[in-house]
Amino acid sequence: MLISWPCGHLVRITIRHFAMSEPIPNFIFGAIYRTKSGLKDASATEARFNCYTPASREIPHDAFVADCWVCDSLGRIDPGLNVSPIPVRKEDLGKIINTICHGQRL
Repeated sequence: MLISWPCGHLVRITIRHFAMSEPIPNFIFGAIYRTKSGLKDASATEARFNCYTPASREIPHDAFVADCWVCDSLGRIDPGLNVSPIPVRKEDLGKIINTICHGQRL
């Protein structure tokens, strides 16, 4: 493809299409997702716990349901639900709003 610059020079560029080697997983370990509705989860103890974070690295890429912790936007798990993660459908996940390093202390 030839492109003409405002100064009159012609430049030849090559456009390549790169396929992703692996699709983006439905649940990304370390990501903090806002709930789709933006409201707290039905089982949350306080309104600030309106996010989810996947509980395991071992979730298959194409999973439609996964165990997630109910948390706040900083990844702090709801103390009333800290014993066991809950199943969350892919459709209930909103945007990724933050990330958490699982080695850090909160």
